[in-house]
Order: sequence, then C-alpha cells, then structure tokens
Amino acid sequence: MQQETVTIILPTYEEVDSLPSLIDAIAEVKKQTLANLQLIIVDDNSDDGTESLISEKNLEWVRLIVRRGEKGLSTAVIRGLEEAESEYCIVMDADGSHPASAIPNMISALIEGADFTVGSRYVQGGTTEDGWGVLRWLNSKIATLMARPFTTVNDSMSGFLGMKRETFLAAKDLNPVGYKIGLELIVKCGCKNVVEVPIHFRTRQLGESKLTLRVQWEYLQHVIRLLRYTHPNFVSFFTFAAVGVSGLGVYILALMLTPLITAIWIAMTWNFFWDRKYAFWYARSKSIFVQYIGFILVCSVGAIANYFITTWFVNNSHAIPLAGLVGGLSASVIGVVFNYVFNKALIFRK
Repeated sequence: MQQETVTIILPTYEEVDSLPSLIDAIAEVKKQTLANLQLIIVDDNSDDGTESLISEKNLEWVRLIVRRGEKGLSTAVIRGLEEAESEYCIVMDADGSHPASAIPNMISALIEGADFTVGSRYVQGGTTEDGWGVLRWLNSKIATLMARPFTTVNDSMSGFLGMKRETFLAAKDLNPVGYKIGLELIVKCGCKNVVEVPIHFRTRQLGESKLTLRVQWEYLQHVIRLLRYTHPNFVSFFTFAAVGVSGLGVYILALMLTPLITAIWIAMTWNFFWDRKYAFWYARSKSIFVQYIGFILVCSVGAIANYFITTWFVNNSHAIPLAGLVGGLSASVIGVVFNYVFNKALIFRK
C-alpha cells in the first residue's frame, strides 16, 4: 500500500497530552506501510499548547487547522474531510482509544471494495479494555440499538472511520449534531457495504471524557434528524398522532375548567404548536398565522364531532371528564387520518 494516498483526520479539543504518542504511532504506520500518509489535525481553539506542540515537531506531513469561531467534533471532521486531497480518508479520536496500527487494515478493506470501514469493538477479534463501567457499556449498547433503523453495523458508535474521499464528496444534506459523525456519513453518503475491522479499544489514559449528558441529548436529536431524512412520512404521522394523544389530555383538563368550546380551542391550539414544531418541521418558515387559521379550519371537522358527542354524554351522564374522554377519543378516531392528510396537503406543504 505504498502508493495509496491517505489522510488521517484528527479532531481535537484539549488533547495536547495525548497527541505526542498518537502522532508517533501514526508516524510508524507511515514509515512501515503508508508512505503517502498525511495528518490533518482540526483543533477547536484548545489554547492548551497544541499549536506550540505541532510547531515544535515541525513535521511536513502534519497540518494543523485551528477553528476559532466554531466548535464541535462532527463539524471538525467535516472540515478535515473538506480539506483532504487524498484518495482515502481515516477519521479517528485523539484520546488514544483508537489504535493507529489498524489503519492499514481499514485502507485494505476500502481497496477491496468497501464503501465505508469502521474500527469495531463488537466483531470477532475486537475487544474493549477493562475498566468500562456498567453505565458506559449500557450507554454504548442503547446508542447502537437506536442506530438500527439506519445500519446493521455492530459498532455504529465508533469514531474510527474510513472512506474514499469520492464517497464523502457524494454526500447529500450533511447536517450533523453531536459527536457521532459516522452514522451521519453512512446515511448521507449512501454507504451500503460497510466493513467492520476489529480493534482493541483502549480506555482514555489522559485528559477528560467528552461523554456528557449534553452529548447524549445531542445524539438523540441526531437520530431524530436522520429518521426525518430516511423515513419522513412515518415520523411525521407518528408524531402527529402522539401530539393528538397529548392534546386529548389537555382537552379533558381544560373541559373541567372552561366551557366546552373554549376547551376544544385550547386543545386545538396546543396541537397546532407542537405539530408545527415536530410533525411538520419542514414547513416552519411559512407564516405561522396563516398556518394556524388553516389548521383550525381543517381540524374543525373532528372538533364539531367532538362537540356534539361530548354534549350528548354530558346531557345524559353529567360526568364531564368521562364525556370529554369519549368525545375526544371519538373525534380523534374520526379526525386523525383526515386531519393529517389535509393538513399535510394544504397547510404544511413543503
């Protein structure tokens, strides 16, 4: 593999302690296997001595990009991929958890026809260093399970990735959030043949872990974004129905405190704001006033049914909460498909 051109993308933030040994390990790979190897370090203005370190090493095959107005691992990776000019690109973490010695095997997989390679802990030959707590293990497994709608890769949460640069250039609508750029690239680059290369995953030796509650929340947001990208109609309808269920609870509560007409209006308004934000997320750039009026008109069909059914039950049973529940459920059954179809076609068009 002496002829292949390879760029290693290394996103960093306050990783100066880990960099010397990692650069040495990559240098050994360059010396032994990949002579045409370049390293691009994309640093998010760490101000921890990273710039001085790279300057002192003065290696012609190492390039440092310091981003001063932007932060985020995923966007740092994209910046590095955009700057790369080689045939193949490898992305890895800077904390020492990914073994540089696995890079040649990942490049070999790409040469043999893989669309994408993943340095994997969870295939035969892959291992994880002792010391992982139960919560970290559980977090990894749940995150992998959440990625199942997009890929069958066993270690979809790995940050050790490989791909041809032409595959990256074919990506559509890249919109990453959080730290798991691999899942974004697999989906948006249309990668079908993903090969997992076994690695030994080391526990971070120096510095602090970046795995925080905020990072986990960002991953959840990322999964929702990807579901909207791959299954937009399913996500839209499922969300619309879920909001309808929450609106039923709002309606019953409002019915105990306000007149029937007011309760219906409160529930419809509740549904509108949440549907506009989550079920019809793609149409929020249009006039909220026009959409609100249209939403109320479309949903009035179910609301009228709700009014007469609830009134009949109140007159016959005098149990307002029960009447509200029966009326609301009846209106929901009548209106969920009707309201969704007509709102999507007329009010929240793309």
